[in-house]
Amino acid sequence: MKGLFAKSLAVTMAMSMVLTGCGKSDDKKADSKEATTLKMLVPGYDGGYLKKELDTGIAGFEKANPNTKIEIVSVGWEELNSKVVQMYQSKEAPDIMLVGTRTLQQLGEMGAVEDLSKYMNDDFKAKRVENVLNTANFSGKQYGIPMAFSSRALYYRTDLVKKAPTTWDELLATAKQVHADNPKVYGFAIPTDMESGTDEILNFIYQNEGRMVNEKGEFTLNDSKNVATLEYLKKFNADGVIPDPVSMKRNDQSKLFKNGNLAMFISGPWEKETMDSGKEKAPYAVAPLPKGAVAAETLVTDSYVISSLSKNKETAWKFVEFMGQPEYQRPVSEAFGWFPILKDEENDARFKDDFMKPFAASIPNGVAEPHVPNWDDFNKSFITAVQKTITGKMAAKDALDAAQAELAK
Repeated sequence: MKGLFAKSLAVTMAMSMVLTGCGKSDDKKADSKEATTLKMLVPGYDGGYLKKELDTGIAGFEKANPNTKIEIVSVGWEELNSKVVQMYQSKEAPDIMLVGTRTLQQLGEMGAVEDLSKYMNDDFKAKRVENVLNTANFSGKQYGIPMAFSSRALYYRTDLVKKAPTTWDELLATAKQVHADNPKVYGFAIPTDMESGTDEILNFIYQNEGRMVNEKGEFTLNDSKNVATLEYLKKFNADGVIPDPVSMKRNDQSKLFKNGNLAMFISGPWEKETMDSGKEKAPYAVAPLPKGAVAAETLVTDSYVISSLSKNKETAWKFVEFMGQPEYQRPVSEAFGWFPILKDEENDARFKDDFMKPFAASIPNGVAEPHVPNWDDFNKSFITAVQKTITGKMAAKDALDAAQAELAK
């Protein structure tokens, strides 16, 4: 999930000065004529992520607040978490940051982000989808305000798969059969990249009623249900049914499908443009996620957070609240086929078409990403265990035992 610019106002007065950067202004001077610059960290902005949508919102905010300027700080997705921690520790954290909600426990416990509970009134909360808003709440504290919410479904080749699989057994059998009938076509794909792979594997973990942490927040990676899930996924890596899981990235799946080399994969609605551009060679349809012991999927959100170091917290909140208006939130949601953040979006026509319905079907069974003390450490240990299991280098129990031990240190 992935804005901004405008003019600052030159102010003429006897002791005037332009204050730039986090911590260079004070909200107590909000009624003065001094200019305030809020810095905002946006992952992938230089690559175009949400650039148009965020730029439009910032222009609107700056027009309504002519003494405030928003300055974007762009960072790569893979370095996002470590960059936020580094900037906080060096006391250079931007006022506002867009982060994966999964990192909020770590950022909250280290004191890097503000508890936003005190800013949210009943009207603000009433306008938002409750379970989505709650994904950014940890231990009763609202560390973030979700701005992007995605869902998953199964893409499949309609010329190779006559009936979409609805269970794990059917998914495995269909993948094997398609590849046996068409040796140059992979039946399925299991991406395990560090950037996105964990969320995709968690779909299967949750469908087998597994969890990464218990109610006490203790790691449970080597729980028997999780072991069984990885042993199931390992079955796909036989006779070339899936592409190499270690090098397979989630963002490569639709390209492989479009080129005619993949029959099924799991992803979000943002793949539609690529899929439509290749549908003559690779006709497709979308179906709800196949069910394991239960129907489930990973609820993935990205959130606005406000730095605890900011000297402009009130103004920063004013911007977050401004961006939550339907005229600015809706284009953000529409940009990548994301699902409602605001109740005002829930009845939008786009959610009622045949393409979007399968994605919406999984949401009621969604489980939030696990709250862990350090997402990067968890992500690396877990994905390494997954890769070693699927490639046959280790048994699932041994791989997850090793990951559990690493995280318990």
